[in-house]
Amino acid sequence: MNEVGAGFVAEKMVQWWVVPGPDGGVLERRLVDLPRPGESQAVVIVRAAGLNRGELFSRGPLRTGRPGARGYPSGVEFAGEIVALGPGLNGWSVGDRVMGRAPASHAEYVVVPVDALIPVPAALTSTEAAAVPNVFVTAHDALVTTARIGPADRVLITAGSSGVGSAALQIARYVGCRTVAATTRSTAKADRLRVLGATAVIDTSEPGWAAEAVVEADTDTGGAFDVVIDQVGGALFPALLEVLAISGRYVTVGRNDGTTSTIDLDVVARKRLELIGVTFRTRTAAEALACSKRFADQLLPAFETGQLAPVLDRTFPLEALDAAFDYLASDAQVGKVVVTTSCVNEVDPSSGAGLAT
Repeated sequence: MNEVGAGFVAEKMVQWWVVPGPDGGVLERRLVDLPRPGESQAVVIVRAAGLNRGELFSRGPLRTGRPGARGYPSGVEFAGEIVALGPGLNGWSVGDRVMGRAPASHAEYVVVPVDALIPVPAALTSTEAAAVPNVFVTAHDALVTTARIGPADRVLITAGSSGVGSAALQIARYVGCRTVAATTRSTAKADRLRVLGATAVIDTSEPGWAAEAVVEADTDTGGAFDVVIDQVGGALFPALLEVLAISGRYVTVGRNDGTTSTIDLDVVARKRLELIGVTFRTRTAAEALACSKRFADQLLPAFETGQLAPVLDRTFPLEALDAAFDYLASDAQVGKVVVTTSCVNEVDPSSGAGLAT
């Protein structure tokens, strides 16, 4: 028999969709049937949901008239409480506070496989918790699982003020990496990046930034960094290979500056570099779930102690999802932008609210 919370009586809910538009996908607010849990599923009332830059990029091909262009529910991560459980489930109860990665999260409720649920650390509000799942799972997968970072490593994280960047800085600091440098194109963000764990902040809009990076890494080896976690790509890519040390590991997580670039294969050969790509788009559901589980097993306790913390830049009400994405696209934020299902006052980004210390 399904377990259903006493307050779970609604029949309809608000859910945002991305639908084809003349220049790419546009948001559409819909009233849809409330989901019901199937076997091994839970229905969660969404208290808050995160926004991610990849969601902006994925809208481009969704143009009106393009063959195969079909709308889809918006959102990839959430935090809230369980309001209903499918039959025969043990280990979870109605009322449990949970967060996780799941499609269709920009809504009042979301149905989620129970294996994808992560308990919300007691130290976090639901709004803070919504800033955790996607970026911390992604950063942990790139840094710990893929790049195999350790205390001896010198790490460079591009786009340090982004959601993944702000999570990656903290994880590298938590692991105890010898050097943790961040890149930015806005020096106004430097102090906040240092609070998050950056031992050096490098302005890639300045000529000669790569030479500065080598100096900041404090090394006399054949390059500056053992690991580069890159979310920029494009024109930045060649210089990132130049600042890697012998046997360095380059991991591409995002390509905000474009998906194409040039490569000097002699640099790759001479430095014996590893070039590694990571994405969730080609992972099976089981593979993606394993990434979330590794993150939770290894890092969730650090949120209780305050060694790791979500970086919440600003919140918007769910009804203002369009405005929230416009703000994300402006590149003004440090950390995450989150929508809430109750009207919460926006966080002033100059206040430092939500920053790890």
